[in-house]
Order: sequence, then C-alpha cells, then structure tokens
Amino acid sequence: MKFAIIPPHMSIDAMRSSGYKDASYALAELIDNSIQAAEHLDRQAVVEVICVDKTGSQSAGGRRRLEKVAVFDNASGMSPETLRAALQFGVGTHRQSAQQKGIGKFGMGLPNSSISQCRRVDVWTWQNGQTWHTFLDIDQIEQQVITEVPEPTSATMPAEWLPLITSEIEDSGTLVVWSNLDLMRYKQSGALLRNAEMIIGRVYRYFINSGDATIRLASYEQTGGQYISHTDALVRPTDPLMLMTGTAAPEPYDKEPAFEPFGEPQQIEIGYRGERHIVTLTASICKTATRLQGGSSAIGQFAAKNVGISVVRARRELELNRTFEIPSEPRERWWGIEVSFEPDLDTVFGVTNNKQSATEFAAMSLKDDAAAEGLGVAAYRAQLDGDNDPRLPIYELNIAIDSLLSTMRAQIVRMREGERTNSASQRGTGNSAEDIATRALRRRQEKLGETGTSDHDESASAEERTDLLTAEIEQEGLDPSVAREIAVDYVQRKIKFLFRHADFPGFSVFDVTSKAGVIIITINTKHPAQAHLFELLREGDPNVPESPALQGLKLLLTAWARMEDEASGDERDKLEDIRGDWGRIARDFMREVDE
Repeated sequence: MKFAIIPPHMSIDAMRSSGYKDASYALAELIDNSIQAAEHLDRQAVVEVICVDKTGSQSAGGRRRLEKVAVFDNASGMSPETLRAALQFGVGTHRQSAQQKGIGKFGMGLPNSSISQCRRVDVWTWQNGQTWHTFLDIDQIEQQVITEVPEPTSATMPAEWLPLITSEIEDSGTLVVWSNLDLMRYKQSGALLRNAEMIIGRVYRYFINSGDATIRLASYEQTGGQYISHTDALVRPTDPLMLMTGTAAPEPYDKEPAFEPFGEPQQIEIGYRGERHIVTLTASICKTATRLQGGSSAIGQFAAKNVGISVVRARRELELNRTFEIPSEPRERWWGIEVSFEPDLDTVFGVTNNKQSATEFAAMSLKDDAAAEGLGVAAYRAQLDGDNDPRLPIYELNIAIDSLLSTMRAQIVRMREGERTNSASQRGTGNSAEDIATRALRRRQEKLGETGTSDHDESASAEERTDLLTAEIEQEGLDPSVAREIAVDYVQRKIKFLFRHADFPGFSVFDVTSKAGVIIITINTKHPAQAHLFELLREGDPNVPESPALQGLKLLLTAWARMEDEASGDERDKLEDIRGDWGRIARDFMREVDE
C-alpha cells in the first residue's frame, strides 16, 4: 500500500488553480522555455503561437470555437529524459543556483501553465533527426490510468500543424499543443491574441527589440478540412517607458519615442545576506509635444494602458507594479520607471513561480513603518540589517523611486500649465480670468494711476519685454518658439497676469512676482491646497472655456496679487508674512481632510 503525501489524482484539480492572471501569462511560460532553449544556439529564437478555431458540426453548437493552441519553437529541443522531466512539477533544468542566470528557474512553467488552461497537453520535441512525444492528460490522472509522466515514444510531427507553421523547421525544436481547453476564458482565438499581443510584447520587449527573438501570433479557422487564416502577425515590443522604436504604440510613436530619458539609469547597490547586488532604475518622461496631445489622444490612451513601474527580471518583465501610482491622477500616464534585477534577488523581490509578480516589491515608507514599530529610522534600519530582512533593500529602492517621482510629477505639471498658457480657446478671446482681471486693473489705473511695482516695467520696449517673458514661459515646458508666440501675444494685448505651478519652499499656497510688466502668480504644488483646491486650475480640457468657479478662484488670486504689487516697504513684507501664515494654517486644516 502506498501513502503518497499528495496523491496525484486528488491534488491535480487544486493544482490547476495556479493563479495565472490571464491565458496570455500562461502562454508566456511556454515562450520562456523557447527563448531560453535558444540561448546558446547560433540562431534567433523563433516562436509561433498558433490558435485553431473550429466551426460547423465540428464545434459545440455549430459556432466558431477555440479548439487548440500550439506553441512552436526552433530552439534546442529536448532529449527523452529532459522531455519527461519537463512535464514534472518543480523539476526543471535551471533549479541549481549556478544555472539560474536566465529567465527560467522554477521548473513549473510547462506543466503548471498548461493545466491551468486545458485538460491535455502534448509535447513533441526533436534533436538530430529524432522526434519524441509524451503528454499529460487530466482525465487519465484523475482516473489513475497514469501516475507518472508517460515515457516518451518515438514519433513524427503531427501533419495537421505542418502547414500552419511558417518558419523553417530546424534540426531541433519543440511543439506544445493544448487541447480540451476547459479553463480557457477566451472562446475564440481573436480575443485571445488581441490581449496577448500587448502582454507578450511588453513581457519580451527586450528580446524582440534586440532581435534575439521573434514571436508570431496566428489564428486559423478549421472548416470542412480547410484552414482559413484570420490573424498572422509578428509581435512588436510594447515599451512602458516609451523609449523604443518599432513598437506597438500608435503612429507616429511606433517609429519614434513618445518619451525621453529622465536622467541616466541609476545603478543601486544593495546588500543581502552578505553579498552585494545591483538593481538598475531607469526613468522616462513624456516629451512636451506628446503631453500636449492630451490624455484622450491615441498616445494618451495607449500610455494609460501601461501605467506603473515595470519590474524586469533577467530582461523579462514580471509585472507593472501600480502601488506607487496615484490612482485618481490622470497625469500618472506621462512618466515611466523600470526596476531591473537578476535572479539572485528573487527572494528579495518575492518572485512567484509563475513569474507574474514580485510580491515583496511595493510602495513602502521606512519612516512610517519604523514609527509603527516604535523605533527611530536608524534603529529600525539597524534591526532590519541585523535580521537580514529583505525589506531593507526594498526600502532603499522606495527612497530612490520617490525622489524620481517627485521630480517627474512636478515637471509634468509644468508641461500642463504650458498647455493652458498656450490654449488657443482662451487667448485672444477676452474671456479668460487673466483678460477680465486685466480690464479691471486698467480701470483701477485710470482712477489711481500706475501704483504697482510691475507697472514701471511696462515702459520697456516690446522686444525687451517679450524676451523676458519668453524665458519665464519656457519654464512651463513649452517649446521656445511656442513660448515666444505666447509672450508676443501677452505684450501686444498688454495682459497683466500669468498663472504657473511650481514647487517652492515655505508654507505659502502661492507666490507673487513680476516680470516684464506682468504679475506672475505661482501656485505651490507642494502645498496640500493644490490637491484640494487648485486642481481646478489644472484639470479639464484646455480648449473648453473656463467655468465661472474657475474664473472666480483665479480672480481672487489676481486681486491679492495686485494688492501685493501695489504695496511697498514694510507693508509688502507684512502681506508676504500674512500669506505665509495663512498658508501654514491652510496646510494644517487641509491635512485633516487627508486623515
């Protein structure tokens, strides 16, 4: 009598619930095997994902249904012993630490991914003119017809797949076929491949972009013994950092990057269990021209599908981590960050055996967690270090990421303000808050004279004023030619007020300065008021006229700004102090909202 700890016929059903987010991620496990098997060959890894739908009397209800999915590659193939081991759970060729340098490791990919979608998986593999075949069949496992992986038998490639494979069949390779797709969510191949294109393109972007691999997605409809082609395309890379060319992004960004690098990649050295490891942080930010197209544009919608921090292990993406994202903030789509590392750090990052996520990598605060433990930051850090706690390097990464995000978010805000400054619907119509405030100020000047500090600068030449104002507007992230166009408009129409956003020290909600005869009101993006009130100044379509509420808010600020502009000496100092005190109290009150 046998006493198996986990009887296979009883456990196989539980093992099928392996947590794959989608069939595309299950397919990615097979693609992993193909790419790694070609790593030491002198040819490119060629992978073909082929779906077959059946129609008519051959399919359930006579409707077109997804019947089989195959993954073909021209890689190294497997020996009979390796093939048999490949269909065992947890028995792979990369389990030893010395072999864990590539994308494989866990020995779970082929069987785990297959049974998560189908009840039968067949594998044909060939080397040196000899083809071998074996399989896993859920029905036979549950009925205890088979209790171990069947010994591979000599075979030939199934004739039905030969006309569907378009690449050259080399002297070695593998064909995996899923059938009886009882857990496949997609009922037709079109939907499966549409979703797979972006996910697979993102996961393997580095392999595709470098030419190390090509991945074909194809679907056929089998009817009356004939195969009708419906989909046939090579996967293009999908780059969440928007820095690659030749990608799946909408035109013209399929051929030119929509983003640009944000500084140089940071090589962060972290220590774990007495060894030093490198984690690379790469950041990108949208180009001003890309940003000005807006979130509803094709590139804006594409960017929204790729929000998050890309976690890349051995050149293969695990996930887009969204814990650092501000969920209610649409501008999050305009930055990109990638965290890349090698398999030596799998424990630190908490890499799952299906390579879908890094469970230990998330947004965390060292300061807040130390306080929760009743410790200071230094004591908490020392405790983590002494315990070899893998959270310590993750905290270090969080600090670097938070710094990047703070700077990038502020720059993206300035781009948005540039868009508003450049808004054709507002400028020249006389209906903006800036126009209204200017008219009110001119009437005030008729009664009281030119009593403001800024008024004296209006006597400078138009060219001099335009140059000075252009330099100010360029800081909003606009192209110099566009900034000059706006400056010319301001000078010609004698507009007195300009709004902008920026980070600056202190407690003030906003700051008041003047340049070239224009009073500049700068909203402090570090103050909590910007999230609770001044978002009104930045949200919405810049081509839509200002709402009465928005106009009213801006007019209140222009009135205060003119009051400071007209003050002098001690009176101006007092007003600045009052503005700072008011900002401090407003900060404390608005923090209550967050709490």
